[in-house]
Amino acid sequence: MKGLLQGSADIELNEEGIFEAKELSKKINLNEIDICICSPLKRAKQTAKILVGDKVKIIYDDLIVERGFGDLEGKKIIFDLISRQWDYKLNDSTHNIESIRDCLERANKFLNKIKDKYPNKTILIVSHGSFIKALHFNLVGYNEDTDFLSFNPKNTTIYQYDSGKF
Repeated sequence: MKGLLQGSADIELNEEGIFEAKELSKKINLNEIDICICSPLKRAKQTAKILVGDKVKIIYDDLIVERGFGDLEGKKIIFDLISRQWDYKLNDSTHNIESIRDCLERANKFLNKIKDKYPNKTILIVSHGSFIKALHFNLVGYNEDTDFLSFNPKNTTIYQYDSGKF
């Protein structure tokens, strides 16, 4: 891991990502998944294809692309700067970064869309770390004092939520 901000840059999966996706695919019961909704970025598309192959329909949705990190994409992660980007009160969008409130709103819009369009379906969502973080906090709740850095999604990890609880 190089510790670079990828953001919305449309890059391919590297060898480690391919290996991790193949390992995860061994743990997924495709009989329990009704649909896969995937970010249209190349690395997510590749992951989804490895995970479900042709056994589950994949739908691509622009709402779940990674949070845009603007001028910082491809650069080393600087924790102090990133922590500012996850401060709800600051709602910082310097360096052309998508603000936290905009990312949270996009995640909320996506949740409302899938609740309406796919009720009672089990959905595999293949997305990206920062967007998954925004999705998570929309599901569990947040306020202006929430520590958004307390949840750090890992690559090729399944987070399971029950729609009946939100």
